Amino acid sequence: MKRILIRAIPVLLLAGAWSHGAMAQGRPQPCFVTGTCGANIPAIPFDLLPPGARALGLGGAFAAVADDATAAEANPAGQTILTRPELSLHGRHADYDITVFDPNALDGLAAGAIGPGPVTGYDDTNTKVSFASFVYPFERFVLSAYYQNTGKVTATSSITSFNPGFIDTYIADTDLDVEQESFGISGAFRVNDLISIGASIKYAKLDLQYFTASSILDFSDVEFQVPGNPLANAATINQVDALLLGATSDDNDIAWNAGILFNPNGKVSFGLVYKDGGSYDVDTAVALLQVFDCNGLAGCTAPDINETTLLDAGNPSLELPDVFSIGIAARPSDTWLLSLQIDHIDYGDLPPPASTSLIFGVPANVTDLNAEISVHGGAEKTFLFEQPVLGMSLLNVRAGMFSDRDHDGYADIDTGGPHYTFGLGTVFGEDFQLDVGFEWSDKVENIVMSGVYRF
Repeated sequence: MKRILIRAIPVLLLAGAWSHGAMAQGRPQPCFVTGTCGANIPAIPFDLLPPGARALGLGGAFAAVADDATAAEANPAGQTILTRPELSLHGRHADYDITVFDPNALDGLAAGAIGPGPVTGYDDTNTKVSFASFVYPFERFVLSAYYQNTGKVTATSSITSFNPGFIDTYIADTDLDVEQESFGISGAFRVNDLISIGASIKYAKLDLQYFTASSILDFSDVEFQVPGNPLANAATINQVDALLLGATSDDNDIAWNAGILFNPNGKVSFGLVYKDGGSYDVDTAVALLQVFDCNGLAGCTAPDINETTLLDAGNPSLELPDVFSIGIAARPSDTWLLSLQIDHIDYGDLPPPASTSLIFGVPANVTDLNAEISVHGGAEKTFLFEQPVLGMSLLNVRAGMFSDRDHDGYADIDTGGPHYTFGLGTVFGEDFQLDVGFEWSDKVENIVMSGVYRF
């Protein structure tokens, strides 16, 4: 016969408190006491690549190329290459299958429960407009307005473990819903035939909901009864029943990027770009849930308990990674393009993940979040047709790859790995360009299609 029923409700977590705190002496303390609450925000696959299909086909190595409307994000200086007004529309189909570490599952392991362990995953599939723009060039100056969606992920995970000796069930639940959108204006100026400069400023909006709960079902049952003293039983077992933490962000910021493009001889070009990720306020809270009833136990006269205690966990800021890129592109012939880019991504701006489980405060193997280097490379071959084929005057074939370093903050799993890309592009007449790019890896698969109309 069971005496404690704890119902886990998904309540939002981002970071009850970002800072690390020491464990109390003796019995471990809940994270809102020790200041160790956090979330696995670094594992969220924010898209840091340039938004276009052509850039994706080149493995994201676009800072030194930047010759289409997505240059507003890839390298604003590259927009001076555009000589006609144009409209562009880009769509992305994304498939995420991401391995994450949930420290709340350590509560069950610490209590001797049998389960799958703290490693779980997020998965989601969605289709979104990833970029849209209007570009208007002047003699040496170019203006553009654009919309960008850097990604949306909606996912859940649940880890259940069971202690057959004490007949207790431990559950770690997580629920994620995150999306970032921005509206920007961009300008570029051709200083001379060798150098162009450019910058973009955008209104960036982050919608984030991250729910987590660590709970115990049937915590302590009849094997812990004191015969004839149900009140003593209740006092003994009615301690921490469940911890639920949460935060929401529906905030915006003014973010920006700036770049320089050097093109000394038309054969080799160099690009430098800095991108500001933006900072967003977060509302956080901690909930302690206690549910008790006698559940039909003979002689039990203890009053029922159904209480939720809310604690303000502060209003931290979430800073998305800033990125500094340096790139080089070479055109050994009229039909070949080779591009290389190195990104310095400051993951250290992100909040550290939870360093302990919620209920028992079991420590997780957490590593420091630091800046990482990502290397991108790609090649493009152009096939020219003497006569149009199905209206196409040429065909571009692209391939590339880039590295994604481990940056989730947990030493027990590796979230990095190589990403491979492939792309095709063509032009119909002189006015319409169509491109498609593919990305695949162990964790993320993307298809981006873009159309550009020049008039």
